[in-house]
Amino acid sequence: MFANLVAAYQALPASTKEGIEKLRIVHSWEQSRINSNSRPATEEEKRKAPPVSHPLVRTHPETGERSLYLGNHTSHAEGMPIEDGRKLLADLLEHATQPQFVYRHRWRPGDLVMWDNRCLVHKATADFDMANEPRILHRTVLRGTVPV
Repeated sequence: MFANLVAAYQALPASTKEGIEKLRIVHSWEQSRINSNSRPATEEEKRKAPPVSHPLVRTHPETGERSLYLGNHTSHAEGMPIEDGRKLLADLLEHATQPQFVYRHRWRPGDLVMWDNRCLVHKATADFDMANEPRILHRTVLRGTVPV
């Protein structure tokens, strides 16, 4: 499933956009592991991928469109109490993953799907028998620019 963070941002009330415009949020590999109920990040993983701060609202470098920039990897908002920042991010993610913003791909053998991580969030679904229907994925990631 793929949620369009440009459309989700555009649908926010003007007062919400104004309130979040200057916020920066912490993106954390360690928090991603916690949020997804995965095994904890190792000390080496935390050292290799330390938390970083990015704008909550970013501008796409090619299209100029504004979008939310959040997901399972976000931890909290800088300058806010941790729990308040996490609540804000959870509320925004809930808004962004409403059905009107989500495309759900129905996979068929040979499908190729490409997406732009700068303006969406994605999530795999466990709607198949993983023991008897293995997924084979090939992933390529391109280095991008620092979010602004």
